[in-house]
Amino acid sequence: EAGARRRNEVAAIYHRELGELPGVGFQQVKPGNRNSYKDFSITIDPDAFGLSRDDLATALAAENIDTRKYYEPPVHRQTAYVEFATSGDLLDNTERLAARSLSLPMWSHMDDETALGICHAVRRIHQSAEAVLRALNQATTALAT
Repeated sequence: EAGARRRNEVAAIYHRELGELPGVGFQQVKPGNRNSYKDFSITIDPDAFGLSRDDLATALAAENIDTRKYYEPPVHRQTAYVEFATSGDLLDNTERLAARSLSLPMWSHMDDETALGICHAVRRIHQSAEAVLRALNQATTALAT
């Protein structure tokens, strides 16, 4: 399908443009497998990136870039399924991925300019991480008073 091909082209732009940023991780697709990229999620390691996933999402929203935290909360903490998760279950990897995953905009007719603009925004935010954190902390402090 043409839509899936185009989403794969956009995914290639995301990989190329964001792949060298510290703390940005991608889903691994095994050779020979295919991905429709209905969604495009990255993971953010806050220590390496300089901001948390939530901080990045807030900063992108300030630039009118809509993101989603599709995997938060993870299934075992969702109301419909919590009865199946016992208190002794430890799902450390699930919890870590849920807290770090952020889905970037992706649609079948996204043009290169839009995808590159999103990548440039993520790069600028990373490069200005300290200033972004100060601004977010000031906004949080102002809301609390």
